[in-house]
Amino acid sequence: MAISIITIARQVGTGGEEVARIVAEKLGYRLLDYRIVQEAAIEAGVSPETIAEAQRRPSFFARIIEALARNPGAGAVQWGEPVNIGATPILTSADYRQLVQQVVEDFAAAGRVVFLGHGAQFMLHERPDVFRVLVAGSEGHRVRRLMQQMACDEATARDVAQRTDRERVAYFREYFGAEWLSPASYDLVVNTDRLEPEAAARVVLGAVELLQPAAV
Repeated sequence: MAISIITIARQVGTGGEEVARIVAEKLGYRLLDYRIVQEAAIEAGVSPETIAEAQRRPSFFARIIEALARNPGAGAVQWGEPVNIGATPILTSADYRQLVQQVVEDFAAAGRVVFLGHGAQFMLHERPDVFRVLVAGSEGHRVRRLMQQMACDEATARDVAQRTDRERVAYFREYFGAEWLSPASYDLVVNTDRLEPEAAARVVLGAVELLQPAAV
């Protein structure tokens, strides 16, 4: 089966956002990152106070899809300090996570999409048309990138790198029963210590091409 969905998870400071952007651009696929869904949810009127109503009011989901459709050009950027997902009530709400999964599954059903984050690699792991990627790197290289991105000192960057890894490992264990950094959770792991995002994206694209069925 052809690969129509690519999920890209990344450690902070690896340039994974740029890798996802390039992959989506080269394939002509839509790029959906976790912040787009969050912002669309907010625009659609979903808040921590009203999130529980989402399952009872399908219009919320329709408004999220509409909000996403109005923002087709939104893509990955090099963010500064990432959100602490484990300490953010709306992100750990079971109702919110179910709503996000519904959004992910809806766009996956349409195909031709690159997911950055979302836990999409775990939500969609049973689909044969999904290619799951982890963009990783050593702490030293990640710290140097973060120092540039965040304009901060080494100690601050190192704290962000270590804390973010801990938070995401704990989050995915608790809410998905999955090992976020385990190579077994992915089809491809790309280390960007020596690869710039453009080169790392070419590795991903090459692997995807190898898995596409031969033309008859």
